[in-house]
Amino acid sequence: MYNPFYKFFFTILLASVFLAACSDDTPTSPDPDEPTIVEIAADNEDFSILVDALVSTGVVSTLEQPGPFTVFAPTDDAFANLPDGLLESLSDEQIAEILTYHVLGLEVFSTDLEAQQAAPTLAEQDIFITVTGAVSVNNSAQVTNADVIASNGVIHVIDEVLIPDTFGTLVDNAMKRFDLSSLVDAVVATGLTDALTDPDAELTVFAPTNEAFAEIADVIDELTAEEITDILLYHVIDARVLSTELSGEQNVTTLNGEQITITVNADGVMINNAAKVTDADVNGTNGVIHIIDTVLIPE
Repeated sequence: MYNPFYKFFFTILLASVFLAACSDDTPTSPDPDEPTIVEIAADNEDFSILVDALVSTGVVSTLEQPGPFTVFAPTDDAFANLPDGLLESLSDEQIAEILTYHVLGLEVFSTDLEAQQAAPTLAEQDIFITVTGAVSVNNSAQVTNADVIASNGVIHVIDEVLIPDTFGTLVDNAMKRFDLSSLVDAVVATGLTDALTDPDAELTVFAPTNEAFAEIADVIDELTAEEITDILLYHVIDARVLSTELSGEQNVTTLNGEQITITVNADGVMINNAAKVTDADVNGTNGVIHIIDTVLIPE
């Protein structure tokens, strides 16, 4: 779950971009005489697994409240595409976390979407929505039917189950974030994906944003794959370090063998007195990501 210490929430105001796959008509406000979100899902055979999960975990009681809510609703086919035995291996509490990760505590129609936005869910973790003709969530799930209006909110049907950061690897959690696509591309190109998805690893990654990479694009273009690999490893610590474990100033050795200096003060967390942590504690299965605004350059 997100830790509030040094956490900066960048919730983008949702406004005025049409979803191409939807009707051209602007959706109307929910009618109190309409069925609830739960009633609509229960009456649709494509949502039998979702409804069963809502009932068994008790999350159904939340979605029976007045809301308003926005639910990204995975179909039975979406659940069937999960790895065999995954749902059965999870506790009710874990499944409840996954279910609430599909729910926003406000009403968002397709006509409210910008090209890119991060939206906080009831699981206290963001989902990442992009509009490029179609609408995708977390860079994987596609909205196949939007703006199903209920009395207490709206449903958008999706073709994949959304997985919270808690259940994702470092690479999974970077891939879903549209502002980390340059980093993901570099990790894939240099062959570091396996190292950052190792289930036995405990790592900390200081992840530069796309904007940070764009600022040194001319430099990156002149580097070899080995040099880029060296830069990427300079952003990784061989231990899981949460923001709550940082204080004062400390020198830490990275996977490229050189040290970075981490400084904590009233202004936040700085790396090498150059990069600022803008979003902390994206905590996954094999490590934690802290997003930074500048690419770190080894000596």
